[in-house]
Amino acid sequence: MAEYFFELLTEEIPAWMHTAAQATLLQQLTKLTQDLGEPPDDRNPVVVNSTPRRIIFFLSRIPLRESDREEEVKGPPVKAAYDAEGKPTQALNGFLKKNNATIDDVIAGGDYIRVKRTIKGRSAGEILQERVPQIIESLRWPKMMRWGKGEHSYIRPIHSVVSVLGGEHLPITIFDIPSGATTRGHRTLAPQLIDVLSYNDYVTKLELARVVINADRRRQVMAERARVLGQQAGGTPSVDASIWSQWQYLTEYPGVVRAEFGREYLSLPDEVLVTVMRVHQKQLPIRTADGRLTSSFLAVLDNDADRDGNAAYGNSFVTNARFADAKFFYETDRKRTLESRLEQLEHLQFQEKLGNYRDKTRRIEQISAAISDDADTLAAARLCKTDLPTEMVKEFTDLQGKIGGIYAREEGLPENTWQAIYDHYLPANIDDALPRTRSGAVISLADKIDTLAGFFRIGAKPTGSKDPFALRRAAQGIVQILLNRDKRSVKIGIDKLIGIALAAHQQLSNQATPQPKDDLLAFFAERVRTILEASAYGFAYDEIAAAMEAGWASSLTDLVDRITALKAMRNEPNFLSILDSAKRIANITSGQESAARVDPSKFESDTERRLAKLVPLMSDQVDEMIGERDYKLALETFAAMAPELETFFDEVMVMVEDEGVRRNRMALLRTVGNAVMKIADVTKIVVDRREYRA
Repeated sequence: MAEYFFELLTEEIPAWMHTAAQATLLQQLTKLTQDLGEPPDDRNPVVVNSTPRRIIFFLSRIPLRESDREEEVKGPPVKAAYDAEGKPTQALNGFLKKNNATIDDVIAGGDYIRVKRTIKGRSAGEILQERVPQIIESLRWPKMMRWGKGEHSYIRPIHSVVSVLGGEHLPITIFDIPSGATTRGHRTLAPQLIDVLSYNDYVTKLELARVVINADRRRQVMAERARVLGQQAGGTPSVDASIWSQWQYLTEYPGVVRAEFGREYLSLPDEVLVTVMRVHQKQLPIRTADGRLTSSFLAVLDNDADRDGNAAYGNSFVTNARFADAKFFYETDRKRTLESRLEQLEHLQFQEKLGNYRDKTRRIEQISAAISDDADTLAAARLCKTDLPTEMVKEFTDLQGKIGGIYAREEGLPENTWQAIYDHYLPANIDDALPRTRSGAVISLADKIDTLAGFFRIGAKPTGSKDPFALRRAAQGIVQILLNRDKRSVKIGIDKLIGIALAAHQQLSNQATPQPKDDLLAFFAERVRTILEASAYGFAYDEIAAAMEAGWASSLTDLVDRITALKAMRNEPNFLSILDSAKRIANITSGQESAARVDPSKFESDTERRLAKLVPLMSDQVDEMIGERDYKLALETFAAMAPELETFFDEVMVMVEDEGVRRNRMALLRTVGNAVMKIADVTKIVVDRREYRA
């Protein structure tokens, strides 16, 4: 076994690109180590790290040579391999010679000549020289640039390559740049050349040269330093995972500096200050124990200290300038009311074929009114987009919605109204909180379904991985809201919501265009399945499929209740009774015609008469339990019919020649099956019968 390590030294790679690149490298390098030979234990032999200027990986335990392997080689057809006298033909002899085999090596049987040959394993060095350049050069980045003479396209220009196997340089070439066993330290703190012979040697020497290659360790060091600096300022750093995930890839040497902004800017809303710091400056606010912002903040520093104070001064200067702009925009915006900005929305285009934002606002109002008649909600619907023409949103687009809510609050609008405006873009992703109020949930639904209905009507739906208008996120947000059960819950089905939105588009556009309701329902069905399979719910794919087959678009909370009952019931010993009964009924009745209703006069045996008397009783009980949403008890009631159904199948021939009798028996069985189909199509559940026998 030997170790191999690799370093690619480049110009600075944007912080937000590192995580995805590391995941891709880890996947491909794991495949490489598996191809080289399984490691001697179950530990992952691959370590991938990166800094702003480096991509590093280490393969800790790889065989020096591949194992020899045997493979079967297919030759000419047997008919062409021997002549009429049974002697080898020229085709067979040529095949044997090519594969260094004799007639004795031919494997008996089959229509073709086959021989086994031994493939000698290649050395690890030979394989690495072939595969590593392929892996690195094929790594796709969100944005690429041409460098050198323009013949190469990569994330950033490459300075050097390190490639060392078993303590010795293993020559490879990346984009015409030959490798070596020499790297450089920190760009400004220790830029000298460094010779490296092993991974441990590399890590140690780079640490001395002010480069910490492990991103998690850089983050830990910065977190502790941030905690200390926060205490010195009388507070603690804000919790912000997105900032930390960027900071750890903005530095090679993990440093943090504390700076100050003018206290007069604390009069601005917190949302403005935080947006400027975290989004535009990648800074971390410091808050007091009761959550108030201080005039201190933290910034990343690619150095061990800010001895002359230049970093702190520079951060303060830029941040104060940003806050001065924000203060001017804020004071300018407050000279006009949100209501007075409605006419400005006519000059902001939403989409060429879908009109301007005033048109969109009218549709949001109409959709919201169809969901709720609450006055505060309708006021929020009218004003929810009026912050888009404000100076603040023009400069800080991340504040849209939030700044509208803040301005509405300062105008004295009801709490329910301004919070709905503030929250109506939520949830923007799967981890986001929902709007705080039911009004906010209604406006969010109206805004998102209007966008979806509009783009689907003009044929601009997502294709493959392309979703330029974030329609998948919009649909996901709608599903998240409709799954909610607390006081903010909105009891409306996706089917009805789609109908309302399409009607609003039709009415306000005065154009007869296709109504893509089926496409929208199919689009939402995928989002529902995805969310219900997620960890928060953890339902199995077959449970979701079974319940959705019985209906889902009229109530997502009802769907969850039915899946929950199904999930609980499949662990019960009598679940096989439900499954077998439903499957047998489905198999017999599939493709067969049945009578419109069961006719007792066509019964020919006491068994079917007895079943016919029990079915209405069972069906009524199931309906009653469905009305009470006690779906598990409804399934248990259906399971109780299993013995009677078994007797029916044993004693009654369904597929008789008499068409009237046959169709009557089909109608009887369908009546039984329909009872459980109101809950789920249990035939879609996949079970291992051995578990039930155990």
